[in-house]
Amino acid sequence: MLNNFEIVSHEKAVNGGGWYKMDTEAKTITFYGKSDAFGAAKLENIKKCVEAGKVFTDKNLTECIVRENTFFYKTDYELIPISY
Repeated sequence: MLNNFEIVSHEKAVNGGGWYKMDTEAKTITFYGKSDAFGAAKLENIKKCVEAGKVFTDKNLTECIVRENTFFYKTDYELIPISY
């Protein structure tokens, strides 16, 4: 697994990062809104990326994973679905 600094090409342009869980069998990705490196990404920012189809697994932005996965944002109290 890569850490945040290994997949970021412009560190100063990052609005937030975060812990996530990727379940490859269920094809789900859950964002937790907590981060040690860049500060937590807000639900609104994550939703914009998912809805725009801009979720990538590489810093060259070539491996988009939006179409084949379902996304969620987990708070301390609820699991919020994010639609593409």
